[in-house]
Amino acid sequence: MLIPDSVAALYWFEQAARRGHAAASYEVGKILLSDDAEVHDPALGMQWLEYAAQIGNDCAAYRLGKEYLKGEIVPKDTTKAIDYFTRSAAAGNQYAQYALGKLYLEEHDQEQARYWFSQSASQVNRYAQFFLDRWDSLQPPSVILATTRLLHHMSRVFQDQTPSPPVSGGIRVDRKLMARIREKKIAAGHKPDDHEEH
Repeated sequence: MLIPDSVAALYWFEQAARRGHAAASYEVGKILLSDDAEVHDPALGMQWLEYAAQIGNDCAAYRLGKEYLKGEIVPKDTTKAIDYFTRSAAAGNQYAQYALGKLYLEEHDQEQARYWFSQSASQVNRYAQFFLDRWDSLQPPSVILATTRLLHHMSRVFQDQTPSPPVSGGIRVDRKLMARIREKKIAAGHKPDDHEEH
């Protein structure tokens, strides 16, 4: 098992990125925007994302759209966010398509909102499908937007609160392997419920 090493990962992704590899450029940007203190450099991370988006990485364009919409790393700029989301969505990124659908719905442009939700739903985005299934009842749209935000946050709360399964002795054994071990013990004369100390 590999131990995560952001510094090494950054080095190798940067080697590929400097050779014009768009996906590697996006990874460099992501690593620099991470919370890892050893590599955290938001300004440089945004530059790498800009470069990756310019050379056609739709994930980088989507991430830039999110950053401009949040306004935490860079000043909030909805126009830039829409521009980046549109670039990413045009390349087929379902998350950017969904984000555009929400933005256009908030701006009361139902035609554009429905178009982008449809594009996203065609790639099996369940949140986009949720809007389309309730399209006739989107009066006012802010209510349904608030509902989806609430559902999204609730799912994250439950995900964050789920405890990790306990690991006894630091080793996990696959169920099939456990069944084979149990069969061998029974074949060797142990009872099925015999928990012999090793």
